[in-house]
Amino acid sequence: MPRKTRTPDQRPRSSTTANTKTPAPGRRPGVRQRCAALTTAARARLRPTGNRVTGYVAVGAVGALIGTSLAVGAGASGTRPALADIGAWLASSAKGEVAHAHGLTGAVDGKATLPDGMAGHPVSVAQNGRTTLVLDEQTGRVVRIDASQLTAEQSADYGAAGLQLVSGGAYAYVLDPAQGTVQRIDPAMTTAKNPPVGLGGKPGAAVVDGDGTLWVPLPDKGTVVPFVKGRKGTAVKVADAGHDLTLTLADGRPVVTDRTAAAMKVLTVTGVRNTFDLGDAFAGADPAEVLVPAGTDGSEVPVLAAGSGADSGADSGDLVVVDVRSRHTLRARIPVQGVQGQELGAPQLLGKRVYVPDESVGRLLVYDTSLSALAEPVQITDGAGELELFVRDGLLWVNDQDGAAAAVIDADGEVRHIGKYEKDVPSARKPGDRPEDTVPTGGPAAQVPPAAPAPGVTVTAPGATVTPPNGPPGQTPGPGSEPGPTETSPSPTPTQDCEAQWETGCPEPGAPGSPQAESRSGAIRITFAEAVGATPQRYVLKGVAPDQTVTPDEIGPDGPFTFEVKGGSCEEQYSFTVVAEYAGGRPSKESAPSARARPCIAPGALREFTVTPAEGGHGGTVTWQPPQDISGPVTYTVSGPDGTVETGETSHAYANLKNSETYAVSVTARNPAGSGGAAIGTLDLIPRPQKMNIVNNQNNPSTVGIRTLPTTAAGERASSIPGMSSPQVTVGCFTKGEELTQVGETTNIWARITYLGISGYTFDAYVHARLNPKVWECE
Repeated sequence: MPRKTRTPDQRPRSSTTANTKTPAPGRRPGVRQRCAALTTAARARLRPTGNRVTGYVAVGAVGALIGTSLAVGAGASGTRPALADIGAWLASSAKGEVAHAHGLTGAVDGKATLPDGMAGHPVSVAQNGRTTLVLDEQTGRVVRIDASQLTAEQSADYGAAGLQLVSGGAYAYVLDPAQGTVQRIDPAMTTAKNPPVGLGGKPGAAVVDGDGTLWVPLPDKGTVVPFVKGRKGTAVKVADAGHDLTLTLADGRPVVTDRTAAAMKVLTVTGVRNTFDLGDAFAGADPAEVLVPAGTDGSEVPVLAAGSGADSGADSGDLVVVDVRSRHTLRARIPVQGVQGQELGAPQLLGKRVYVPDESVGRLLVYDTSLSALAEPVQITDGAGELELFVRDGLLWVNDQDGAAAAVIDADGEVRHIGKYEKDVPSARKPGDRPEDTVPTGGPAAQVPPAAPAPGVTVTAPGATVTPPNGPPGQTPGPGSEPGPTETSPSPTPTQDCEAQWETGCPEPGAPGSPQAESRSGAIRITFAEAVGATPQRYVLKGVAPDQTVTPDEIGPDGPFTFEVKGGSCEEQYSFTVVAEYAGGRPSKESAPSARARPCIAPGALREFTVTPAEGGHGGTVTWQPPQDISGPVTYTVSGPDGTVETGETSHAYANLKNSETYAVSVTARNPAGSGGAAIGTLDLIPRPQKMNIVNNQNNPSTVGIRTLPTTAAGERASSIPGMSSPQVTVGCFTKGEELTQVGETTNIWARITYLGISGYTFDAYVHARLNPKVWECE
C-alpha cells in the first residue's frame, strides 16, 4: 500500500491544526494532590525497566519538594514555581511560545512567549543542559530562553531561512545549507563568536556530541566533517559521493547511516570505528523511506524501511535495531497498518519499545521487542500533523508543534499527556519574584481525544447509561422504530475436551506472532509472541537449513518463546517461521516469516596488533589476532606502502622498502555483517643508532677523516679522529660511496657516524658498520 514517508532532514509542516481541547482554567490543585502525583510518578521510575538511578534521585527530590510545599503552602500572589529539573521545552509555533513540561507528571510548569513576529513560524528548539535556544526557521532569528525569568528577550538575527541550529557541551552552531557554511555562536548571548566557515558543499542535518564536537555530513562528497572545539577538522570519508547520509547521536557517539548503500558507521575524529550492514531489505529500499532518528538515549539505533512491504502488498516495514556497542542486530518485520497517504516519521527507542510516529493520524505505533509483538498505539493528536520525537532524561517526548498536544512516555511505556495551551501556568517572571517550590502547578494535563471509533460504534463516558438502539432496557420497540441489530445465535457448547478433540464451539486455533531475529556471534536468536485463541501443544521452528541446529527442538505452550539457531554461513541471510501445532485434529498455524538475518555480527577490534621492522630494515611484518567474539571466516583489509590488499591470514609482510622513512599501516576486519575499526600502526624504518668503537686505528699515526659526503673526490672534511686511538662513536647507518683500499680492506661502504657532536661519513674499514647486523643501510 503506498505510503508517504519523510526524510530526517526535511520538516514538512502540517496543513491542519489539531483541535485538542484544554481544560478550562480552574483552581490549581492542592499541595497534597500535587505531592501525591509526584510521588506516584517518581515511584514508577524505579520499575525494573526504568532508569533506577534516575528513579532514586527523583524520589529523593520529591521528598524535599513535599517538605517545601507543606512549609510554603499552595502559593500566593507574587510567587512562582521553579521549573522541574526533569523536563523539556516544547514549542507551540502557532501561538509563538514554548512551554516547559514536567517529565514525571506531564504538567506544564512554565511558559515563555517568543518575540513578536515569530508566531506562526516553524521553529526548532536546541536544549543542552540548562541552555535552551530557539531558531525561527523562517527568518533565521535565534532566541535564548531565560528559564529563571521565563522570558525570551536575548536574540540575534542570522537573516536567512532554512538554517539549522545545533548545540552540545559548551558549543552552539548555526548552519546555512544554502551557503554551505557553519558558524559558531555564543549560547548565552546568541551572537556569533566566529565568522562563517565554508564546508565545501551543502550540509545535511548535523549533530553535536556531548563534548561539543560538531559533525556535519556532506552527502555530495560522501564525507562527514568534525569541528573539534570549534575548529574544522579533517573530513572523514564514509561513502561514495552522492550517497544519502543521515547522522545519529547514539550514546553520545556520532553514527552515520548511508541510506543508499544500506550501511551504518560509527565515527571518530580519525575515521570509521565500525561498519554495520543493514541487510537486503534496506539495500532494496528507496533511501527516502529508510527512517533514522537524529539521536538515541543509548547505544541502540532503530532503523525502519517503511516501504519494504509495499512491493508484496503487505502492510509491513522492516525494522532493524543496531547496538553499536555490542554489535548485535535485532530484526523484525512489523505491521504498520498503512492507509493511503500514510506519513511515517523516524522511529525512536526507549527501554524495550520502538515508537514509530504515524503522522497521518497523529499517533505512535509501538513495537515491544521484549514481546516480539505490537503493543497498543499511543494517540497523541486527533488529526494529522507532524510529530517531533526526542529522548531526554530517560524519557521519550512527543510534540505536535502546530497544536496543543504533546506527551511524555517513560521506559515502562506509561504515557502522560501534556496540554501546552494551559493558561494557569507561570510565565514572564519578573525580577524579584521568588520561587514558590519545584512542584508543578496548573490544572491537570489535557487529555487527548480518543481515536475515531469504528462505524456503528458509540463511545460513552465512564459511568454513563448506554441506551440500546431500540429504547431503554426492557422496553419493546414501538411501531416505526428503527430495527435494532440482529441477534446472533450463541456459539454451541463443546461436548468434549477441546484439547483432546477439536469441534465447533472450541476456541479457534491461531498463528504465532511474526518472529523477530537477533543476529549473534555464530547464531540467530528467534523470539515470537504466543498464539492467541486455542492453546497449542507445541511450537516448532521452520526454515532451519541443513547446516544449522535449533535449540530447543520444540517449545511448550507456556514458553519461553525463544529458539536459538546455531550454524549456517555468515554470507547467507535466513528467514524463519514458527508453527503452532494443535491437538485433536486441528490444523497447525504458521506465523508470518521473520526478517532475514545472518548468524554473525560485525567484527570488533583486532587483538595483539603489532608492526615489526625486519632486521636491517627495508621491510617488516604486520601481525594480529582475530577479534575476540567473532565466528566464521573473516577477511582483513591491509593498507600500507604497497597499497591495499585483502587476506584471510593474520599477518602481512613488506619488503624492498626505502629506509629512513616511516610508513602508515592499517588493518580492518570485515565479514558480510560489517567491519570493525581499523587497527593503525607505523612501520618505522628510521635506522637505530648504535655505539661502536673505531677499529684498525691503534697503530695508525694518521687521522681518520669524517667527511661531508661518502667520497674523497667531493665535499670536505668536517672533522677527524686522532690516529693511534679507538674512541667510541655513534653509528647511524651505512651507505655506498667511493670504493677505497685502506688498512688492507677494499670496500665502497661508508659509515655515517657522530663524533664529538660532529656528524659525517667515515670509510668503513675503520668502523665495520657493514658487519654489524644492528646497523642498517641509510636508504
